[in-house]
Amino acid sequence: MKILKNEKIRENVFLLVVEDKKIASTAKPGQFVQVKLNNPSPFILRRPFSIHCVEESTFHILYKVVGEGTKVLSAYTPDNEIDILGPLGNGFELNKDETSNYYKNVLLVAGGIGIAPLYFVAKKIQESGGTVNTLIGAANKNEILCKENFEKLGTVNTSTEDGSDGIKGLVTDLLKDAPKPEIMFACGPAPMLKAIQSYASTHFIPCQLSLEQYMACGIGICLGCAVPIKNGYKYVCKDGPVFWSDEVKL
Repeated sequence: MKILKNEKIRENVFLLVVEDKKIASTAKPGQFVQVKLNNPSPFILRRPFSIHCVEESTFHILYKVVGEGTKVLSAYTPDNEIDILGPLGNGFELNKDETSNYYKNVLLVAGGIGIAPLYFVAKKIQESGGTVNTLIGAANKNEILCKENFEKLGTVNTSTEDGSDGIKGLVTDLLKDAPKPEIMFACGPAPMLKAIQSYASTHFIPCQLSLEQYMACGIGICLGCAVPIKNGYKYVCKDGPVFWSDEVKL
């Protein structure tokens, strides 16, 4: 596939724009792709990345450089081609019933780079005429991502651990003042998701969680991304990465 852009938008955070009509036309919010890092990379396994959004014949990946794999990816330029498998997995269920009607009052909760798959959700809900409220948490203001983009789609409140943007504290501290939604969608580190799972259960709010997990194959063959559920195990790549919060054990 053809790379159109691989732009550094924040310290160690990049936006990769890839042209592929098939993925752009079939991807759903919450799905992901598996990226193969070509030579001279020493990596054998593909790397999973959430689909940040789609625009016409392109799809976008928002990623943070955290290891050697993403460091190699950050060096790709628009004159490079890239090997990508996708779209993969089961994404967010935006329809509130068997009709094509989307939820109208949605609360999004993101922790750090967990903001990546939620922008796709926000755009779909806003385009359908729904209301989007977004809570974004990070360690500091430099790690608050996509705030301006989400503000174009609805209201945004932020939290930082050092108090440099929004309230001082965790993103879950923002929940007490958030309007009660029809449904919540969340993505972020496991402790955050566990707190949101508890909040949603206590307040009787339907909630879907996008889990972050290491994946090798991305298609349910290697069985390396198992997560416990109420009645056994499911696989993040094949059955997820999105699960109903009352289904998984965190």
